Amino acid sequence: MNRRLASQIMNTLRPAGPAESEIADLPSWNRRHWLETLPWLHASGLALPVLRVLRERGQEDLLPPDVRARLERNQADNRQRVLRMAEEFAALNRCFENAGVRYAALKGFALIPDYTPDASLRAPADFDYLLAPESLSRAEQALREASYIRQGRDEGGTTVFFHSARPLRIPASDDELYSPALPRRLELHTSLWNPDPEAIRALSLEAALERARLRDEQGLCFPALADEDALIFQVLHALRHIFDFWCRLSTLHEIAWFLERRARDETFWARIVARAEDEPGLPAAAGVVFTLVSKVFGASLPTAIADWVRGKTPRAMALWVERYGRECALENFMGNKLSLLLRREFIPDAAAWRAAARKRLLPFHRPNRAAQAASPRISSRLTAAMKQSLHVARRAKFHLAAGLRYAWELPRWHWALREISRTVDSHGVEKPAPLPPAVPRGIIEDGNV
Repeated sequence: MNRRLASQIMNTLRPAGPAESEIADLPSWNRRHWLETLPWLHASGLALPVLRVLRERGQEDLLPPDVRARLERNQADNRQRVLRMAEEFAALNRCFENAGVRYAALKGFALIPDYTPDASLRAPADFDYLLAPESLSRAEQALREASYIRQGRDEGGTTVFFHSARPLRIPASDDELYSPALPRRLELHTSLWNPDPEAIRALSLEAALERARLRDEQGLCFPALADEDALIFQVLHALRHIFDFWCRLSTLHEIAWFLERRARDETFWARIVARAEDEPGLPAAAGVVFTLVSKVFGASLPTAIADWVRGKTPRAMALWVERYGRECALENFMGNKLSLLLRREFIPDAAAWRAAARKRLLPFHRPNRAAQAASPRISSRLTAAMKQSLHVARRAKFHLAAGLRYAWELPRWHWALREISRTVDSHGVEKPAPLPPAVPRGIIEDGNV
């Protein structure tokens, strides 16, 4: 990608609106620059929001003609994809309701309109549900009867994955991200936060499900989390992906949109503070994500929580956002492993940190399956094997380069931490200035000895 163009695109997507100078500079980028940056646009989830912003301003002609035509085709495909997903979503909801499953929809259609004005601006790849643990077996049975196939669990054991009868696959091209035919995955969550070593305690699952309310969006009626619980989940969802070296920029952009949309709702923000204050580590997590969103997309923190965010974000975490936040976000947090420096601040136990760091820096597990044979034919199996080999090679290259960058940055980071520790405490409170040296004995008034 062209990093300067990518950075300028991020600036045009500020929720309060881009400055005129930022839009005016877009014509300075030629077709080659845009083609270099298109893969990044698709990977970040910002391609369709950019097209929307330029259309609203009547400036889509700033895009090279073939780039504009391609994005418009992606938009048309994605509208069809969202319509198909809405049908499947409604069928899944009926499936759970008929089986007596307690659930709340997460992400997806539950984000409309607070996090994005139109479902077709997102390119979703899965359905997410929060379930009471006692409902999990009924949900799994209902999905099997509906011809869904169980794929397995996550490492923490709190998420179960399913897919339809069509096998999942990596999109063959960026354009296929928006294809109605691309298979979707189904995720059943029994926790709002995986039980990892971070000192973060999420909301009570039972309380969150108890507060769930019916939503009616785009002809779909379904239970979803209460607004404050949904925002807390979005914060934790973003932070988890940052720790896992992969968080699409669109996730932060959606939170920025929410901050702008609900900025003046002081009652809502009072509920957020009250809800988060009772959970260890959650205020710091919210402070990091809100500060990062402000750094990356220029979102203004609502007045009602600005002081709370500053007070609850430890200085080391705020320093990480300041030093590395925009750089890491520009690469969708997958270009390096510097988020380990941030994660360290959330893990107080030294032994737990060493185990977590070792696992992330030296991942000896088998890479995820990137491709599956579409048929038993030899040609199909060879194609899948070649794609898998390329995927393994790319991951090996990433781990090597990212590990070296981490090793280079670690002493610089420690030095920066020592510098701030001289002037502020761990919560960012400025330490009092040192007292002047004591007056030597024998000194009396008027300077006479």
